[in-house]
Amino acid sequence: MTTIPIFKQALQTQWDALAPIIQARYGLFPFAENSLQIQGSMENVSHSVYAKFLLPFMALVGAMVPYQGTNIPVSLTNSTHSGEPGMYWQRTFFFPNRKPFVFRSVMCCTGPQEITEYVRFGFGLRFKVIEQNSGIVYKDHGYVWKIGKISFPVPLGLVMGKAYVEEMPLSAAEFSMKMILMHPLFGQTFQYNGKVSIVHA
Repeated sequence: MTTIPIFKQALQTQWDALAPIIQARYGLFPFAENSLQIQGSMENVSHSVYAKFLLPFMALVGAMVPYQGTNIPVSLTNSTHSGEPGMYWQRTFFFPNRKPFVFRSVMCCTGPQEITEYVRFGFGLRFKVIEQNSGIVYKDHGYVWKIGKISFPVPLGLVMGKAYVEEMPLSAAEFSMKMILMHPLFGQTFQYNGKVSIVHA
């Protein structure tokens, strides 16, 4: 059991090169009760026609935002809990005239420079995480399905495409967020991008 922040476990010596705002965003300690509140706006949330065919499955496992829009307010809560090694994420998107959409997941360090994000039913996406320009970049390393304590690779990338995520410092108080899902045949199928700030730690 280690109390080193989950992303510091993965990034190792690269952690020290992150901007203070990014370290604060990812610095929650596992195996303890901690939370962090972030608010901001997504300049654009969109998906392609192909992605509409994926939405029923994604809704089942609790991933992918099913709506589209611009300047969408968002609220994000990160938390860790006693007795648990992961960092919990709750992302809430406030689309006009719709019930807020909540996307929940948990991220765990699963190896050097590797984070796996799990959603419902044990489905997960492995990422290689690296420091870049004082921010953090996630590069897709394949989907997994966790049964008990064992994770099996699954070829969902052929259906879903590859994910790319980056979070970059903009100032001492604000950072940008970008997420893209790119299919090898159908191109970009989903994306959001915007700016957020830590409002409570």
